[in-house]
Amino acid sequence: MSDGILLTGEVLRQKWTSFADQLGVPKDDRLTLSNGWLDRYKARNHLKEFKRHGEAASASLEVVDGERQRIQELLATYNVELRDLFNVDETGFFYA
Repeated sequence: MSDGILLTGEVLRQKWTSFADQLGVPKDDRLTLSNGWLDRYKARNHLKEFKRHGEAASASLEVVDGERQRIQELLATYNVELRDLFNVDETGFFYA
């Protein structure tokens, strides 16, 4: 969502349970909120599902900006040329 709130099917189900508790709806009369119901609800309200992989949005932007600046300063201090830089993350680095 635009304000950074992660809305999942489980969040919707828990919210419904909370509302039902507050309104005193007996457990026998409550909706089950199946996956089919959830799919139709999302379609009616134009909600879309986005997959978040790995560490998506786990780093603070302020920290990232600070580290980016620090790396640029180190590169300038040690006269490192851009052609000598490699980006190696989880995929590994194999040099042949």
